Amino acid sequence: MSDETPASPAKKKFKQMSIMDTMSNAGFTKKNSTESTPNNTDCTINMEPDECDVVIVEQSVIATVDTTIVTRVLGERWAETEISSVKWKGKPLSEMYNLFDPECKQLHSIEPGRTHTVLFKVSTPYALGAIPEPYPENYSDRWDPEHVKMPCSPSNLYPISVNGNSTLEQRWKLIKEPFCGKQIRSSIELEKAILSYNSRYNNIWNFNRFHEFVDQKLTPNERKRFFDHILPGVIRLAIELPERVTGTPTLLTRNKSQSLSMSQSQISSLLANAFLSTYPRRNTQKRQSEFSTYPDINFIKLFENKSRSAAVYEKLKCLLNYFDRVITKGNQPSGVVTFTRQVVSDSEFPNWETASETFGGFHVSSEGTIEKEGIGLLQMDFANKFLGGGVLNWGCVQEEIRFVICPELIVGCLFSEVMESNEALVITGCEQYSCHSGYGDTFRFEGDFVDQTPRDAHGRRLCQVVAIDAIPFNRKETQYKKDSINRELRKAYAGFHCQRRIPLTAVATGNWGCGAFRGDPRLKCLIQLMAAAVTHRDVVYFTFGDNQLRDDVYNMYSLLVEKKATVGSLYTMLCDYGQQIGDSRSPSLDLYGYLYALLDSMDSEDGAADCSSSLSNTNNSAVESDFDVVMEKDK
Repeated sequence: MSDETPASPAKKKFKQMSIMDTMSNAGFTKKNSTESTPNNTDCTINMEPDECDVVIVEQSVIATVDTTIVTRVLGERWAETEISSVKWKGKPLSEMYNLFDPECKQLHSIEPGRTHTVLFKVSTPYALGAIPEPYPENYSDRWDPEHVKMPCSPSNLYPISVNGNSTLEQRWKLIKEPFCGKQIRSSIELEKAILSYNSRYNNIWNFNRFHEFVDQKLTPNERKRFFDHILPGVIRLAIELPERVTGTPTLLTRNKSQSLSMSQSQISSLLANAFLSTYPRRNTQKRQSEFSTYPDINFIKLFENKSRSAAVYEKLKCLLNYFDRVITKGNQPSGVVTFTRQVVSDSEFPNWETASETFGGFHVSSEGTIEKEGIGLLQMDFANKFLGGGVLNWGCVQEEIRFVICPELIVGCLFSEVMESNEALVITGCEQYSCHSGYGDTFRFEGDFVDQTPRDAHGRRLCQVVAIDAIPFNRKETQYKKDSINRELRKAYAGFHCQRRIPLTAVATGNWGCGAFRGDPRLKCLIQLMAAAVTHRDVVYFTFGDNQLRDDVYNMYSLLVEKKATVGSLYTMLCDYGQQIGDSRSPSLDLYGYLYALLDSMDSEDGAADCSSSLSNTNNSAVESDFDVVMEKDK
């Protein structure tokens, strides 16, 4: 339903404002509108840097970033927002707090401790181009339930047959043997090498699709570069594991808030081992196996490609481009990345029924992407509860695409256990390496991407990704039940939550859990707005080409703001709607139509109180009258 044909008297009161967006030279200070109603404006960005620098503060750690770099990056990413309001509505992107704002100090410093494992020597300020030195100085192995079982561990033993007798051999020796001093010249030779230290899978793993990829999907020049340059570099990175990753990565286990920081150089070595499928005890599919609660990490399923999807080949091209970059002299990344498991206890969750927060800023656009236009914001990964989802299989939707264009995210699959309903994974500092187009089966690798996002004082890109998993629904009606709403609110809160009472970045998000998981984007948008409100964040929402959804969620948000509805009052309305669905009053009852009927009965001067009064009496004549009209329209 468009703005020109409002669905209710309250919607006729919508105001349109035109605000020219301006950013101050050094501090990116925002001009706050004095209007109480949301903006619906053109977004014009006026960034004129002077000679001073932007100072990015992390607790007591200060990083200085050239303003011209920040301005150029922001200008390029936000250029597409300089268009008419038919493409976006709400608060301009440049008025949202982001990681470049000096006032926004949500990033935690990298400080080794009981809950933060750091695999490199910490030095501040970050020295541009200097690869952090591994810590400790020499390899220290930890073969126990709290750490990754490393391929190079002396405890990593593998059965082999010698003169007809079975014996155990250190697997790292078996891994190095087919590669050291040898040149792999074909995919067949690579298959034999990988199976030599995975011999129990000789008659199980099938490399036919990988052979097809190398022989038919790569051009002759690409194939030559793969065998002459990329593959030798990957092998070198893998074999250098005990020199690059001298400390054993800790496992980010369930129900424990903890962080793990490592250099991009260390990540490249860990991922090289994943490419060669060297990680022990990570191939079995048995439910009771040691790592059954962890995602896949070895690349074998990509090589098998049982789906025969062309998108898998494009994912492989992205990954080869990453390796090409990190092994090429002068291109090796020198920063660091932090992985944090964020756990929220029951006592920390708000009481949704009584939550008094009103809704913050909201920007909704039918164009743009989370990783591009959402630069500097808390960027949503529509995650599987197993981090990465099908990234190392044939999956190719939002999460998988983000992971292959930013492959450093994939290393999280090595040590991140399956997520519980009160947990989220936050990754700070990942870098983008590839351009892409399309989605699902139409996904395509579109060439190299040079990420110019500035870094913080520790060398992390000012990019923060939060992975939260939605509920998959067999029956769509289930998602409107109180238990489902509670669960999704808790999950979103776990992802958006930050204990610091400071200005926080906006959340860049979209239709979370609304594809194969069958979520209703209109409901999921409201849930995310509610979680953002109680965590004091704005929301930037991308509808990925859906103009009707853009208008629907913006109009609903505008009415909630106009009526001064609180999170608690909206929660009560949503639960009441779920009850109506449960009573089979109208299986096709429209959620927003129901909300409009209730909101129209509210007094905008005291929205929360009036809404509670309306909902406490289901026979309220005004509500029932509008409600019946909605039902008639749905029939």
